[in-house]
Amino acid sequence: MSKTITIDIPEIIWGQYEDPSEIEKTIFEDIIIGEYQKGNLSIREGAKILGLTYEGFIEWLGKRNLPFINASNEELQEDYEEFERFMERHKNDSNL
Repeated sequence: MSKTITIDIPEIIWGQYEDPSEIEKTIFEDIIIGEYQKGNLSIREGAKILGLTYEGFIEWLGKRNLPFINASNEELQEDYEEFERFMERHKNDSNL
């Protein structure tokens, strides 16, 4: 299910597009990017909305110079340290 809205586009922006459908596409994609970056959409959800594969969404973000990992340096460091502890605890476990 989707909803439709009407917005006023300033002339300075409108003039940069040849076709109104380009503006609509850009705004729609910007909304998807914003919701993904806020954590409201997963990669899979964003991909589905845009009609892309999981990998396609990651590539799409890359073309826009946007990271596909939404975590702070501190969060990444904590995750890495937890991973190291896990590996140390299970280094002799043949099931890994």
